[in-house]
Amino acid sequence: MHSNSKRSVKSATRPKHSNPDAGQKSGSITDRVYEEVKLMAMTYRFRPGERINEVLLAEQLQVSRTPLREALNRLSSEGYISVAPNRGFIGRELDPTEIQGLFELRSILEQGIVRLACERASDEELEALKLFADDQAANWREKPTLQNLRDDEEFHLRIARMTGNAELVKALEQINGRIHFVRWIDLRLRPPPPGVRHNGEFIDMLMRRDADACAKRIATMINRRYDEIVEVIRAGIADIYVGAEF
Repeated sequence: MHSNSKRSVKSATRPKHSNPDAGQKSGSITDRVYEEVKLMAMTYRFRPGERINEVLLAEQLQVSRTPLREALNRLSSEGYISVAPNRGFIGRELDPTEIQGLFELRSILEQGIVRLACERASDEELEALKLFADDQAANWREKPTLQNLRDDEEFHLRIARMTGNAELVKALEQINGRIHFVRWIDLRLRPPPPGVRHNGEFIDMLMRRDADACAKRIATMINRRYDEIVEVIRAGIADIYVGAEF
């Protein structure tokens, strides 16, 4: 990553040590670096195909190269960044075929999740979900696009947690992270029309424990055509290279 990049994430001020990792536990350092670099990757602070300068990034995050390399290796294995021969770690490309594949995977995963949620969710959990959705619907037009996206991700994660299956929650979180930027651009291009009661009918289906209707609705909500994805990616690339705030 270039040192003069306008898209670099500013880290909170931390005490300076001769050893950047001094006074911190190894696990906490690695976890903190992983989360910070993951956010940078999710929001394309590393431009597509751009080599990640580990020396400069370590200085920016005020850590040694060891936890940074651990974080980069983990993020590479999870698909957030890429590795190129003789270049090292690079920013992930915005590939329409890959993004479409992730949307299809999310659709299949969430159809299974809502079926399990219909079986396992308590009435109290569903009532709490309804209250959460009502709060979303009440003021979504006044919220920034990014906050609406985070609220929507949380809505779907709450349903996943109702299954009692931590692996499903983890899988959904990872998919969300990898399409987070594209969904943000998509919401900016195509915000919900006025008067839409966000997720209201879907929650009614959940409360009726209608698994087939829920699965059909979730597929409709998630699926995207290839040409739509290409349009979103074009807009996303423009934002990346003009340094739009995320």
